[in-house]
Amino acid sequence: MMVLIYIFVALLLLALNFSKKKDFFKYGIFSRNGYRNLKKTILTYGYNYDIKTHLFSTFFFLCILYFLCYQFEVRLETYLLLALVSLFMLPHIIIWLLFHSYQEKVFNGFTMFLQTFIAVFKLNPKTYPSLCECEKVCEGEVGVLISNMKEVLMKEGNIEASLKLLSDYQPHFIVHNLITLVATIERHGGSFSEGLDLIQDDIDDWIEDIYEFKKKQVSTKNKMMGLCLLSIGIAFLSKNMLAEISFDTRSDIYQLAILIFLSCLLFTLFMAHRIFSKSWFEKEEAL
Repeated sequence: MMVLIYIFVALLLLALNFSKKKDFFKYGIFSRNGYRNLKKTILTYGYNYDIKTHLFSTFFFLCILYFLCYQFEVRLETYLLLALVSLFMLPHIIIWLLFHSYQEKVFNGFTMFLQTFIAVFKLNPKTYPSLCECEKVCEGEVGVLISNMKEVLMKEGNIEASLKLLSDYQPHFIVHNLITLVATIERHGGSFSEGLDLIQDDIDDWIEDIYEFKKKQVSTKNKMMGLCLLSIGIAFLSKNMLAEISFDTRSDIYQLAILIFLSCLLFTLFMAHRIFSKSWFEKEEAL
C-alpha cells in the first residue's frame, strides 16, 4: 500500500510541475530553469543568490529532514518523498523571507522620503528644491521615483503631473492628502504648516501601526514554529513508548502515520512563512 502512495504522490508532483499552471513549481529543482527563475526573482529584491548558497541551503534543509526521519525510523522511500516535497517548498520560503526584508527597506525608504519632503517643504514651500534635498538621502526605488518627478518638473513644469507619479507609485490616502495639499500651496500659497503637521502625524501613526502589525506576524510565525518543535518532541516520546511494547516501526500503518505527521510539519512550516509574502503597503488603505 505504501508503495502505491509513494508512486501516486511522486507522479502527482511531477505532473503538476510540468503542467501549464505551475507557478508554485517553477522554482523547483526539477523545473526547467528552476534556479534561474529563483535567482532572477531574488535579484529584483536587490539580493545576490549564487548557486553555492542555493545548494548549501537545500543541502542543510535536507540534512535536517533526514535527521528527523532517522530519529523516527522512516523508510528511505518515505524520506525521498518528503525531500521531493521540500524541494518545491524551500525556494518559496527563501523568496518570502527576502521579500519581507526587501519590503521593509522599501517602506522605510518611502516613509523617510515623505518625512524629509515635508520637513524641507515647510522651510521652502517649493516642490523642486524639496525633491532635490530628498534625493540626497533616498536611494533605490524611491531614488528613481524622485528622479522621475524632477524630470517631469523640468520638462513640463507641471506640479500635478510630477506629483501624480508619487500617487501612482503608492496610492495611499496619506500620500493623496499630501499631494493635494502641496499642489494647493504651490498654486495659491497661504498658511500650510498646520496641514503639513497633521499629515506628518498621520505618517508617524502609519509607521507605528505597520511595525506593530508586522511584529505580530513575526510572533505568530515563531509560535507556529514553536508548536512544531513541541509536536516533534511529543511524537518522539510516543515513538519511544511504542518501542517499549515492541511495536514494529517498519509496518505500513506506522510509516503512513509518520508520513502524514511530517507532511503536516512541512505544510505548517510553509504556511508559517507565507505571511511574509504580503506587501507592507496595505491594499485596503489605497485609494
